[in-house]
Amino acid sequence: MMKTLMVIALSAGLLAACGEIDQTKSAQSANRDDAAPWQGAKNAFVASSWAPGDKTSWENQLRARSMGQNEYNKIN
Repeated sequence: MMKTLMVIALSAGLLAACGEIDQTKSAQSANRDDAAPWQGAKNAFVASSWAPGDKTSWENQLRARSMGQNEYNKIN
């Protein structure tokens, strides 16, 4: 009897571990996949030289960031 209960409990535990967790974004998420990249996040973590919704300032910010990561520019 005790072995049967242990087998049932173990089986239930294994089946519970096989469940998939919902990985969809919540409705409150500010990030959208269908918006243009320069529309951007409207939060405190954006660069100060970039205005959300302004494509030109977004492109300039990306260009400046990539130049800062270019090792050739750092050496010369």
